[in-house]
Amino acid sequence: MKPHALMLLTTLSAGLPLVLHAAAEGTHAHHAHHAQPSEGAAVAADEVPPLRIILPENGAKVGTQLAVVFETPGDLGRLTMSAPVIGTHLHIETEGVSLMPTADQLIALGGGRYLFVFDLPVAPGERRLRVYWSDGMHRTIDASMQTVKLTVEAAHGRPK
Repeated sequence: MKPHALMLLTTLSAGLPLVLHAAAEGTHAHHAHHAQPSEGAAVAADEVPPLRIILPENGAKVGTQLAVVFETPGDLGRLTMSAPVIGTHLHIETEGVSLMPTADQLIALGGGRYLFVFDLPVAPGERRLRVYWSDGMHRTIDASMQTVKLTVEAAHGRPK
């Protein structure tokens, strides 16, 4: 029996709901609240807009709250979990936890650049941050994968 994926609705620092997906390797949960494409509908890499991580840079030292800036010419009204029909959509992942932000959780910076701020759901140490497209069945479109290596530092006490 395969372990089931875990879907949670969590809250960002700004108080907005966020779909958080923690899955066993190679499995993905499905969203019953949106229309789904047919089971065999795979998206080819040349059918998705390019993605590029702008910040953080490879090798950056970060805290447990992270700001990710990425660039894409894609229409994020159609390419996020807030689309009327979930097809190709954005994933931001670290250490097996995949965040699927909605369009209203992304801050448009202009020029096809977007900011997403979230608390990293990982322990301190060396980590990889990935930004990529998945198809409507949550299968990663490998050619879209963008990765940076990070060092997550432990939170230090704030001065009183």
